[in-house]
Amino acid sequence: MKKFTLIIFTVVCSCLSDKDEINISGEIKGLNNSFIYLIQPDKNILLDSSKVVNEKFDLTADINEPFELMLKIESKDSENSFSFISEPFSKIIFTSSKEKFEFNGKIENSELNAEFEKLNSQINRYNDIDLQMLEQQIQALVENNSNKFDSLNQERLKVNQKKILFIVNYCLNNTSNFLSPYLAYKYKDNINKSFLENIYQNLSKELKDTYYGEKLINP
Repeated sequence: MKKFTLIIFTVVCSCLSDKDEINISGEIKGLNNSFIYLIQPDKNILLDSSKVVNEKFDLTADINEPFELMLKIESKDSENSFSFISEPFSKIIFTSSKEKFEFNGKIENSELNAEFEKLNSQINRYNDIDLQMLEQQIQALVENNSNKFDSLNQERLKVNQKKILFIVNYCLNNTSNFLSPYLAYKYKDNINKSFLENIYQNLSKELKDTYYGEKLINP
């Protein structure tokens, strides 16, 4: 009877330990006999590392909710990195190359990250416009054209306001999506405090209790 109980206990514990596990495997073209690192950048925690053999690797970590995670190659302090949104219970496939690691990075088997990439693409449009105007501002500064410089500065402010408004609207319209507290937290320094409070108050109870949800009211 004791033996039977022990077997049941072992099985139950095994199931519990695996329930929040994320697995990331894949291929890094051109990388061999080096290392890849899985990091949670917000806490600067190394979750796992793996030796890349024949361009293949395998990583695992225990997470109980979606987080922004980062992959780095060759060194855990390297700036050669790729960020993505993780989620528990997932077996993610990541492919890239040693050269242009971030640019060629691709995540498969993650619906949440796929949605994040679409959102990030729209946010980056605002960033690209801002960068173009910044280049024009620098040129105006070289030409000593203060009127053009000031005009471009006002336009840049408007573009950034539109970007933040886009993020706020997304968060308020997707109160049960894990990306909402994450985005609000990521851009909280640029979001009006009353908007942040409004976003938090409208989140579902589940999301209020997440890491990023709690960070909205507890820095």
